[in-house]
Amino acid sequence: MHGLDTETLEMTLAAISDFAEREFTDERLIELDEADEYPADLIRRMCSEELGIQLLFIAEEHDGMGGSAYDVYRVCERMARIDLGVATSVLATFLGSDPILMGGTPEQQHHWMSRIANEGLLMAYGATEAEAGSDLGSLKTVAVPVAEDGEVVGYRITGQKQWISNGAVADLYSILANTEKGPTWFILEKGVEGFSAAAPEHKHGIRLSNTAALYLDDVFVGADALVGTELGQGLVQAQQVFGYTRLMVAAFGLGGGWEALDRAIAYSKERIQAGGPLSEKQGYTHKLIVPHALRLEAGRAYIEETAERIDEGTHGHLNTEGAIAKYIATEAGNDAADAAIQALGGYGYTHDYMVEKIKRDVRITTIYEGTSEIMEMTIAR
Repeated sequence: MHGLDTETLEMTLAAISDFAEREFTDERLIELDEADEYPADLIRRMCSEELGIQLLFIAEEHDGMGGSAYDVYRVCERMARIDLGVATSVLATFLGSDPILMGGTPEQQHHWMSRIANEGLLMAYGATEAEAGSDLGSLKTVAVPVAEDGEVVGYRITGQKQWISNGAVADLYSILANTEKGPTWFILEKGVEGFSAAAPEHKHGIRLSNTAALYLDDVFVGADALVGTELGQGLVQAQQVFGYTRLMVAAFGLGGGWEALDRAIAYSKERIQAGGPLSEKQGYTHKLIVPHALRLEAGRAYIEETAERIDEGTHGHLNTEGAIAKYIATEAGNDAADAAIQALGGYGYTHDYMVEKIKRDVRITTIYEGTSEIMEMTIAR
């Protein structure tokens, strides 16, 4: 994939940074975090003509910018440095549209992707259930065909989804349900009768994202809601994008870890102890800064290599490589954020200094889109 030219990518990153400087100040982020508030108006503005961040994920033939894996990694890292909850909300639309891109007919792809591009629709990826996280084969949600005169005219879907990003705020949902031929993706729009969301989860971190359970009570969808033309392709379609989506979460870990570490570095230059700044004391820098910078940049190197191989389009799905990138970068990011709290001492442990919040946020990167333990299993295979 060609992707964006360097100038366009840098302009995109600069526009995101400018928006963040105006709208996501430290004070505002702390306020929203403490209130456990999803900033709906700001997310909508980011996915409107004002910023148009969703266009990066969408091909040019569907009215998007046609960003490459490398472009998306760079944007995900920048978003994570602003706020991981906000970054999660934006990525959820991309993740939610993956079943359409992987399994939809050309007509479905153009219809839905162009609507996301032009209307700024938010999506949610409805796969996970209480008893089916990494093991999606255990899902209990079912889709029963509805026939008239011997022809299938739709499906009735019943079940419950758990831990769904954008769950209560999305306009469009991709829902994985069991059919007579196996797990299958369906597209649902908000407001369908029998389809509802629970109250948002009260989370440890990424509190600026909306995470909620979904309830489907005999929800009827037309036959055209089936993604593609065949039943039973859901798990195959999901597997096809893990290399890509886990690379983006790796970028989240990288961005969150570096944001925390950069704040620790700035503090170390100003904090005077025993006659000099902490930045000049090896006992401080060689424990709390240098090892974490090294691990983060090792993660970056693997992310970039994997992104380039994905963009070449000749190496398969790279699920193992995506797992390696996620494991390295998210574990490094989590450790770096923890070290940043230690680096700031008592200040780092308070709400007024952002590293405490960043640590709570970056922790999720070692859990969602496959835990670190699942990454180890994937790599071992």
